[in-house]
Amino acid sequence: MNQTLTIPESTIDFFEGDELRARVFIEKYALKNLEMEIMERTPDRMWERVARAISSVETKRKQKEWFEKFYEILEDFRFVPGGRILATAGDPYRRKTPFNWYVSAIRDDSIEAIFDALYESARTYSWGGGWGTDISILRPRGAVVHNAASRSTGAVSFMNLFSEVTGTIGQDGRRGALMLMIRVDHPDAPEFVTIKNDPERRNVRYANISLKITDEFMRAVENDEEFTLSFENDVVGRVERKIRARDLWDRIVNNAWASAEPGVLFWDRIKRESPSEYFAPLIATNPCGEIPLEDGGACCLGSVNLTKFVKRPFTDNASVDWDSLEMVIRRAVRFLDNVVEYSLDRQPLEIQRKAAKRGRRIGLGVMGLADMLVMLKIKYDSPESLEFLDSFFDRFRNIAYQESAQIAEEKGTFEAFDIEKHMENPFVNRLWPETKEMIREKGLRN
Repeated sequence: MNQTLTIPESTIDFFEGDELRARVFIEKYALKNLEMEIMERTPDRMWERVARAISSVETKRKQKEWFEKFYEILEDFRFVPGGRILATAGDPYRRKTPFNWYVSAIRDDSIEAIFDALYESARTYSWGGGWGTDISILRPRGAVVHNAASRSTGAVSFMNLFSEVTGTIGQDGRRGALMLMIRVDHPDAPEFVTIKNDPERRNVRYANISLKITDEFMRAVENDEEFTLSFENDVVGRVERKIRARDLWDRIVNNAWASAEPGVLFWDRIKRESPSEYFAPLIATNPCGEIPLEDGGACCLGSVNLTKFVKRPFTDNASVDWDSLEMVIRRAVRFLDNVVEYSLDRQPLEIQRKAAKRGRRIGLGVMGLADMLVMLKIKYDSPESLEFLDSFFDRFRNIAYQESAQIAEEKGTFEAFDIEKHMENPFVNRLWPETKEMIREKGLRN
């Protein structure tokens, strides 16, 4: 339907004649009424709508102040909230979620649990969210079943079912987004790796796929050892077989080179580093792989546009404008925390509402990284760039954590916060001493 929209001249003028940018804005983000009439012709109207909606959760006395502060960071795309926020915040016409990403578990090795998860994915898509799950709980191909089949078709055989649901549920001119994952030690992992090798690309067309890589598997690859693939539950007993770890690794690498899939996530490392593991054990990631989440987990996103924070770009004395960047980081943390509050009655499922409230997860990222390096005259992927980025993101991270602590002092911590368990986490322990002291004193909002 959106493809038939006529792009207003004022929109094209705003984008200085760039019709592609103008079309993306109109079709994806500009507010439309129920008759699909365009209600916003330029991004400044969108920024005003979004800033007003997200500041509405502040106290009456502070709403005007934060409307102005949020508008200031949105203006000129300095801070770019996730697309769901831009498209939905303040929309009086449609009920959609401002959250981008969700995860649900397949909670049992059964047909009932598979279709429960399919329902949760479909409901999530219908509200505009993306969704991920892990199929490792499902018995492998050839395992015993106690129904008309006698033998299971395997975990991988259900991937197309999830994929087709994703491709079927419409989202205002786009389809849903799906991540399917499996543990590398599941007996169906070798089949999972090659599921998309059909030359006509008919298999699992509407999903991203990734393997959960374990430390044990990587040690077996490094040492060129056998590796045990296994599955066990009370119904099928134990199923296992041994493979050469490097054979599977080579298959993973070759497929990733040929078609960009499967992705890999070093899952043991992710679980060790997660500050939320003590109250929300991670089970899978969102469709793009950047947000590991628990069962029912929900997260909103936003990116700081780094190209807007370089002083004297392309010169020998170019530098990062940290004063402006720090201001935007701090306001962006509050903005995303407000998105959590604003969205509590805009979640597709009750389990997602509870998860959003329990952990108040926010995903603060960046865009324009490579461009920033060019503007600073730093060669991408050079030793200089790696050293610079280690320092840059260390500072970025600490500013964000400090602001979350400040908000916690004002508004309270997230529900599940436990100071002792939180401070035991290795990721949190690498924060600056002054940041950790602030967390101990004030807590964390997110």
